[in-house]
Amino acid sequence: MHIDVLPGPAGPGLRAGAASELHGLLGELALRGLDARLVDPETDPVLPELGGDLPEAGPGNGAPARRPEAEALLLAGLGSDALVDDSQLRPWLDQARTAAEAGRPVVVVGLGLDTGPFPEEAVRRLLSVASLVGVRNEASLAVARRLCPEHPGLRLGWEDALLLPGPPAPARPPAQGGVTDQRREPERPAEEHRAPDGATRQRREPEEPAAPPRVVAVVGRPAGPFPPEQVAPVLAALLDALVHRTGGAVTLLACGGASADEEFAADVAALLREDVRRVITDPGEADPAALRADWVLTTCARSAALGLAVHAVVLPVAPDKYSLDSMNGVLSRWGLEDGVVPLAALLTPGDVAWDTRAAVQQWATEAVEHRGAVRAALADAEPAVREAAARWWDDVAGALRGREPEAARGTAAAPRGVGAPVVRALRRRYTVPEVPPERPTVAVVLRHRDGPARLGRAVDDLLAQTFTDWRLVVVNDGGDAAEVDEALASRRDELAGRVTVLRHRRALGPAAAANRGLRAGESELVLLHHGAEPWPPALLQRAVAHLEDPLVTDDGVVVSTRERSGAGQDVPPGRPGRDLVPPDREVLTLTDVLDGDRTAVDSPFLYRRAVHGVLGDYDETLDAAEVWEFTLRFLETFTVGLLPARPPAQRGRTGGSSAARGEPAVRDRHLRQWSAEHGIGLPLYLRRAAAEEAGALHRRLDAAEELAHELLDVVHAQTRQIERLEQVVAGKGFVAFWRRAWRSLRGG
Repeated sequence: MHIDVLPGPAGPGLRAGAASELHGLLGELALRGLDARLVDPETDPVLPELGGDLPEAGPGNGAPARRPEAEALLLAGLGSDALVDDSQLRPWLDQARTAAEAGRPVVVVGLGLDTGPFPEEAVRRLLSVASLVGVRNEASLAVARRLCPEHPGLRLGWEDALLLPGPPAPARPPAQGGVTDQRREPERPAEEHRAPDGATRQRREPEEPAAPPRVVAVVGRPAGPFPPEQVAPVLAALLDALVHRTGGAVTLLACGGASADEEFAADVAALLREDVRRVITDPGEADPAALRADWVLTTCARSAALGLAVHAVVLPVAPDKYSLDSMNGVLSRWGLEDGVVPLAALLTPGDVAWDTRAAVQQWATEAVEHRGAVRAALADAEPAVREAAARWWDDVAGALRGREPEAARGTAAAPRGVGAPVVRALRRRYTVPEVPPERPTVAVVLRHRDGPARLGRAVDDLLAQTFTDWRLVVVNDGGDAAEVDEALASRRDELAGRVTVLRHRRALGPAAAANRGLRAGESELVLLHHGAEPWPPALLQRAVAHLEDPLVTDDGVVVSTRERSGAGQDVPPGRPGRDLVPPDREVLTLTDVLDGDRTAVDSPFLYRRAVHGVLGDYDETLDAAEVWEFTLRFLETFTVGLLPARPPAQRGRTGGSSAARGEPAVRDRHLRQWSAEHGIGLPLYLRRAAAEEAGALHRRLDAAEELAHELLDVVHAQTRQIERLEQVVAGKGFVAFWRRAWRSLRGG
């Protein structure tokens, strides 16, 4: 049976790393009686087999004979960790539609889908024409089932098993007479020498020193929420810790073919310590280097699969959610699920370690201690992985022959329970748990009255957070219940049971709705989500890390959601308005709020739930300004830190920098002391009176400025009139009279 195979991206854009996988794919199909050929969508229909040359025209027979027409189509996404994109999807769709119209079976393998924005309609059309679809991970499978819920052939594929080295060649059968056909070199006896006493002794050859362990780091420029300048120091610190515990030499590689990946790998190498031996090789050497490694540190699923194939100890770091899902899928097939560490967990390890360096030191230590158990688990799991992969390619071959797909198979290997225990601790608050905890770290209260678009955007911002130990409490304050149900139903898989909905037919008001949401659950920290401005993905992570820092005494923290480089410049000093304090401040003070600053009202404000036991709830007698009033009471007793919208390039301990500095600190301290003894009424009145006086003064200044502009306009008009009069006078003067007389005489 003849089939067409279209890899993606195809043609000249095919990655060099896909060669081994394509060879393995063609070999798997050939073992099942399928004659496969690679298709070039630019020309069609036939490319030579991988590694071969185009057939030349023979003498006298002109062009080479065309192979028989294909009876099925296989679309294979191999050799890359990237998601499916438009450049890959367009030729796939064209070929799939052509094959479907001709009645040929279509099978898709190696499909990677993201939970974020992607061409859903094009993917839906592709899935609808394919009888069997193999996706890369559980997240992609959930997306595919959402797009085509009735599709019977959606499966987890086993394309990474193509990277396994081939089984050892079987021994040749013995020839006649019991002698094997294999020729062996005669064994040479060890060289002898005679001792002085006449005894013959064998001379021992000098033992060669053992080669150092091979540590391979395969990294790529991050495309997720963290910039490269934050990711590179973390990877370099982990490599340093691993090398100094193993004594190995580091080989640094780029997991992608792009120049940006190579530059990022060079940046990581430049951050390594001087005593670390390092080798930077070409990108084409990534596969051979990973297949010779003892340790593999990687941010790419493909390199993780290569390391597991040779039973190396893999330390996977996920800069974004897609890489986390992809590498988790690869490790779970070997019984090592939940072995990937999100990069966010290393940036802010929380209660696991003091800081990033302490976390990577702990991970490297435990990885070395558990190396033997991990390698033994991989050796035990390899037969099950090979068997499951063989069953998968049997299903692919059956689907290409037109057979209906069978029920989905189970996992290949049972959970092994080996690896570094610190990995499970680091993942706790940065991966979605299977069973949500009863008492999460953060409770996010979202009040909904109207506007389903705002509700959906707010939920999406929360789902995109790198910190996942939260629970969402949606308070439907007299809004349409169907809008809430629809917004949450479309995101049910991503929410994973981390949402509670409180319904009120009659509107209670913002303060009452907030209080109901706060009482609906238990958490250490709480936050009111207004949904007015988008959240950066690392907002919760940075806010929680600030409050958990042992050197910080704040009970609340505000994270700006927009850049403030020009804050305070649009409004003259002293004029009432928003953002009057310098943009580089580190605390939010009572003085700032009294001056009219609304940062705590308009930006996310995370604080400890225990403060309500001291301050009470939000004031339900207020129809508005309940957050501003609560912030005033909060700042009378507690301190609030302030984080900028963009985090610094390298996170470090602040050494108590959350405390205010200088003259503003002294002024705010005395204001809080006075308000604690006498109440805040007089400062509020004085601030309001001063603001009104300043406003009246500025209005008078504005009126005077407008009058000055009017006077300038009058002066300009008079100046233009004088210029015109001067021109008229000049035209009717004494000199002009004689010029006219002279011209008349000459003409006469």
